[in-house]
Amino acid sequence: MNLDIFLYEMKHFVRDKAKLFSYIFFMSICILSLYNGIQIAEKQVKTILEIEEKKELDINKMQDWFKQGIKGPEGRSWVNIEDPYWAIRYTPTYIYKNPSPLLPLGIGQSQQFGFYKKINRWSSTYDTDVVEEISNYERLINGNIDFSFLIIYLLPILFIILTYNINGLEKDLRFDKLISIQNKKTKIWIFKRWLFYFLMMIFSVNILILFFSLITSFISDYQPVIKIILISNLYILFFCFIFYILNIYGKSSSAIAFKMISVWLAFCVIIPGSIHQYIAYKYPVNYMTDFLDVNRKETYDVFKFENDDLLNMLIEVHPEIKEDKNIDDLNLESQKIRRSISSIVNQMNINAALEIDKQNENKNRLIALCYFINPVSYIQNLWNSYTSTDYDSYKEFRSEMQNSINARNRLMVLEMWNKNTVDMEKYQEYLKVLE
Repeated sequence: MNLDIFLYEMKHFVRDKAKLFSYIFFMSICILSLYNGIQIAEKQVKTILEIEEKKELDINKMQDWFKQGIKGPEGRSWVNIEDPYWAIRYTPTYIYKNPSPLLPLGIGQSQQFGFYKKINRWSSTYDTDVVEEISNYERLINGNIDFSFLIIYLLPILFIILTYNINGLEKDLRFDKLISIQNKKTKIWIFKRWLFYFLMMIFSVNILILFFSLITSFISDYQPVIKIILISNLYILFFCFIFYILNIYGKSSSAIAFKMISVWLAFCVIIPGSIHQYIAYKYPVNYMTDFLDVNRKETYDVFKFENDDLLNMLIEVHPEIKEDKNIDDLNLESQKIRRSISSIVNQMNINAALEIDKQNENKNRLIALCYFINPVSYIQNLWNSYTSTDYDSYKEFRSEMQNSINARNRLMVLEMWNKNTVDMEKYQEYLKVLE
């Protein structure tokens, strides 16, 4: 390939202050976005480590009580850690959404969801300390600068700035016919000039991604990095091809720029916005009313039930408690029934959460069906899936929370109803379940 055109375009790029400044500014905010992402990830890691240290101190304190024969904290004579109810209540449990090593490349929904949760017997997957806002995973990022947002939504604008006057400037100055005489294959001449900017964008984005991967030593799996590079390159090629076609048949720089901006608006604003409105119409915003009803009215109503009703509900959740036991004896266990109410409420929370998740799944399924006319949102969601900051990643986090809540309640109920006594050895078995 003749490099003269590349050298010519490079000189033109360097001399054009608007293009050069736009490129430098874009690269600067990309670097700033990566730095911002690294800060978010480091803050999350630091917070998790601090919580783990506090958790270990609390567990060590419990173990010291068993060693010293102490029943519980000073000033709380009613607490007896030899009782499974108190031993489990005083044992801290945390579930974490550890930040992905690639989180700086795509913040995704990490700013809408909590990344850790302290589990107790009344916990749920939709507590306010975990979920600040329920949003679908096509939602645009607000607030913090996001690298993926810059590449997906702002890079096409940079490409417009760099290329709108290729072939257009010559037509504006009316020496396009002279160029066609000197270069019989005008389209190839234009293509080579476009290729310079295409390769520059590809090289710049890939260098940023690879450089980040190298400076973050904790990245061990390079497959997601390769996938992000691949989809970013294909995305750039997608817009480059469309803009190139518009450029060839453009009549002037202003006409070419107008058509390019119209394409960008269509793909990055109008189509995603229209689909978002359509989805919102089909599936209105879920304010978790089902879940709130369970946590408010229905939960309070449970405490008003008689023991025999509560026992029947409890047996439905934990049928093991009636094995080899007389039902009349079970009805006499008033304290155990009352202490087991949290397990009943937990099952009610699960049922309500399933309805919410079902609505979200239907909504996301409809979003996926629109990908063929909404490729930009598809790229964004795919990108966030590689950085583990998408809807599905936080769905897995909620699933881990629910499993921990279930395990905690089940352990407490069965240990209480089996009339077990907790000692140091038994407590170590508890830790395997609770941790």
